[in-house]
Amino acid sequence: MTDLSSILPTWDAPNPRLLSLIQSAALTTADLLTLDVTDISRRLLTKAPPPLLEITRFLSSLQTALIASVPPTPAASLTSSFLTTGDATLDALLNGGIPHGTITELVGESGAGKTQLLLTLCCTIQLMGKTAIYISTEAPLSTPRLLQIAENINERLSPDPPISTDNVLSITCSDLETQEHILRYQLPIAVERHNVGLVVIDSIAANFRAELDRPDGGGGKRVKVEQEGAANLARRGGELVQTAQGLRELARRYGVAVVCANQVSDRFAGDGREEDALSLDYQSRWFSGWGEGENAKTPALGLVWANLLAGRVVLKRRGPRRFLTVAFAAWAEAEKEGEYEIWEGGVRSVIEKQADGPSIYG
Repeated sequence: MTDLSSILPTWDAPNPRLLSLIQSAALTTADLLTLDVTDISRRLLTKAPPPLLEITRFLSSLQTALIASVPPTPAASLTSSFLTTGDATLDALLNGGIPHGTITELVGESGAGKTQLLLTLCCTIQLMGKTAIYISTEAPLSTPRLLQIAENINERLSPDPPISTDNVLSITCSDLETQEHILRYQLPIAVERHNVGLVVIDSIAANFRAELDRPDGGGGKRVKVEQEGAANLARRGGELVQTAQGLRELARRYGVAVVCANQVSDRFAGDGREEDALSLDYQSRWFSGWGEGENAKTPALGLVWANLLAGRVVLKRRGPRRFLTVAFAAWAEAEKEGEYEIWEGGVRSVIEKQADGPSIYG
């Protein structure tokens, strides 16, 4: 049985006979959108299938109905389609800031400043009259630090109403099962009830990585997923896709900005032999944010997760200095880089500190 009636319950099909044949052949909407017209004709259970032109017209009407069934994103109702980082130079590097209605990843090693930037975003979203939800998987929300950033913005900008920690809702989930329940059931309700404009997950990889290296219930030994076979890896990939799809639908439906912090691991150099240009290790340097050379890193969760993101922003450390780079983004130019620092007001570009240029901090 086709799924057309459930996806487009009110659609008036232009050719009832063809629709009946499609239902008898159990062709799904995905089949109709991906198969060639001749393949569809061959799959119809009839000795006299409709002409190819009729099938083409049917598919054209179907595509039009599917496009019309997608509601417009509420993000257009926001004051701006981007969430500011609080720094004009960093915003310019991101071509406006963090976009609403999509998933953006902040990835970097420990101490790079991911949490500091996330806390800053939890304050700047309030300048748009919205609240933030902070989901932590590693450590509870640092309320004293959040309060320090909020007080700094209030002192410099005097916003009305003032930035408040009361407008940042936080929850900690220490295992994957709790995380999935929160994201699937509790988060959509909270976003709708509390005028949320930003959802932060710090970090998205922690619980998934814990599942890949967890104690065996018998003798306390560590069990690696690699030893459990391809089926377990496929299941983990499916869970990642479900998580990302839920977050993406939430972002699109409510026009919120979803920002996820991600962890990294070291990428070791090869043995000197020529690398296969089609291998994942070779190609990952173009979407990981780290090219060749020393101290190269690889973001956690692999290619499956990377393909589900709208953008990846990389935070790097080079000695005492910190740099922000766009690895890839649908809205910003990739590989642009800017230096930033952490201060009592959150994060700010080093250029603006030296030049005393424009900033929302004044």
